[in-house]
Amino acid sequence: MKKTYPMNSLFNGMKKRLGLGLVTCLSICHLSSAQTTGVTVVSTTTENGITTKTLSNGTIVKTVADGYYLDTAFYKNSNVLKETKVKKYWKFTDRIGVATSFTKDGEDQSLYLKSGGYNSLSANHFWGIFGLGLTGGYQYFNVKDEYQNYPKLLATLNGLDPNALKFSKVSPYQDFYLLAGPAIAVPLGKKFSLDFDLKAGFFNSKAASFGATALWNGFDRTISRVSPSANTWHAGGLLNIDLLYSLSKNWAIGLNVQGFSTKTDYITEGREVTTPLINEARAVEFTRTNGGCNFGLAISHTFGNTCARTVYTLLPPPPAPVICNTPTLVDGSNGKMYENGSTEKPSFKWKSTSPAPENEEYIFKLYRADGSGVPIYSQTTKASSLDLPANVSLVSNDESSFYYYTIQSSQEGKCLSEAAAASFGYKAKPVQAISATKPAEDQYIFKIFGGSTATKYFNGGSGSGRRKASHKVVAKPAETVAKPKTVVPKRKVSGVSKTTTIVNYENVATNPNIKWPADLPLPKQPSVYEYEVQRLSTGDCKPTGQVAKYKFYIDPKNPSDIRIIPDKPKRR
Repeated sequence: MKKTYPMNSLFNGMKKRLGLGLVTCLSICHLSSAQTTGVTVVSTTTENGITTKTLSNGTIVKTVADGYYLDTAFYKNSNVLKETKVKKYWKFTDRIGVATSFTKDGEDQSLYLKSGGYNSLSANHFWGIFGLGLTGGYQYFNVKDEYQNYPKLLATLNGLDPNALKFSKVSPYQDFYLLAGPAIAVPLGKKFSLDFDLKAGFFNSKAASFGATALWNGFDRTISRVSPSANTWHAGGLLNIDLLYSLSKNWAIGLNVQGFSTKTDYITEGREVTTPLINEARAVEFTRTNGGCNFGLAISHTFGNTCARTVYTLLPPPPAPVICNTPTLVDGSNGKMYENGSTEKPSFKWKSTSPAPENEEYIFKLYRADGSGVPIYSQTTKASSLDLPANVSLVSNDESSFYYYTIQSSQEGKCLSEAAAASFGYKAKPVQAISATKPAEDQYIFKIFGGSTATKYFNGGSGSGRRKASHKVVAKPAETVAKPKTVVPKRKVSGVSKTTTIVNYENVATNPNIKWPADLPLPKQPSVYEYEVQRLSTGDCKPTGQVAKYKFYIDPKNPSDIRIIPDKPKRR
């Protein structure tokens, strides 16, 4: 006999679960709102967005709403502690709706599950938009009527009337779960918010129960049966996404989408199509992944500080500040320069400018003015003068040495004044003047320019206009000799080609007469050069007086026979 269940029973069950969830949510919220602290509020006033609370411990707390600012008069002559507090609140969310199960491809399909219902309750504590909490709930899935097709097929193949089968009571698939994990509440404007609630934990899953039997030779034979396994606990996860609309400061309602995944174990008893009813049914245990998507409504309630707050607490007046005054230097060592090699050390003196000098102590630091900024000596004293100890040596060598020192005052270690600074130093060792020595004899600077080929001067070796250069002994040139420059070759022509201004040789000598230098290479052919000579001053050795300029002829075969060429040689 086939047993049917009216749809009213399904809706009545859902109403009962929804009512139970709402009652639980409201009860927890009521209990949370009844919590009190040890400090009570004596009075509360709100004006222009600023709420002033006077607590039982005497503290005054001002809370500023968004868009408002405290008057500067509140800060005047008072010690104010400003603190911005983030949102810290609890949120309880109850969800109810339609549950839908999906079977993984390739797994056993014998559960015949269809849509059911779900109800879950979450409790999260939020810090700003991030939260952490628990979720507990229940969901069930009904069984499709198609489960009767297989037993009827077996009965027909075995010669039985399918309508004579006895179907057992159908029990739905059920999940109970308790999970924990993070949550995120993202505000969307002033009225809407989007909540993400991800949880993981344990599911207690009970598979659906249904089956059919047939009368065979006076005995009831099982045609097929599905029943729960003894192993009901499995790990799983759940994700809730809520789109909520705020009805008031603490209540919101909206839509919920829920996804879940877990595993379930169940046992099937049945026969193959070719198995006669005389044999016993074979039992097999299966494990399948059970997941799905649920759609429904969500209602939430929050309590606590649901908005960020800027809190100003008026504290007792602070103690008067301790002020350290800069000492005044009274010694005469500022800028003083001691003689080189002096063993005298400066003595440092100062006087207090504080109204209570008995509470002062002074910090003395001595620095070498080398840019390091590291003191070479420091001392803390309550006296108003100080002499350097014997182990502090001040450099006084051939070079000048400079020092500076600072004095600061301190009041019981609570403050430190600005530094009063001064400097002193030691002179460098005097440099003895070096008297200039007059040279024993006059000196001359001479230069040799150019170099041009000459073939017809003096008729190949003799002629009119011939002046022989004087052959006085030339003094040894000075040690510093300029590097001779290379003579630039000229195109060979008859007569004298144009000379150049290139200096081939430059040196100092005591004889102004012309002589070919020993360290200057001779020309390859007879050539004409220019010669300049000028006297050097005996004091600073600078050129002075008139510059004498000559042209001279030299034959490399007879270099000692140097001939001076007149400015305008006579024509033959």
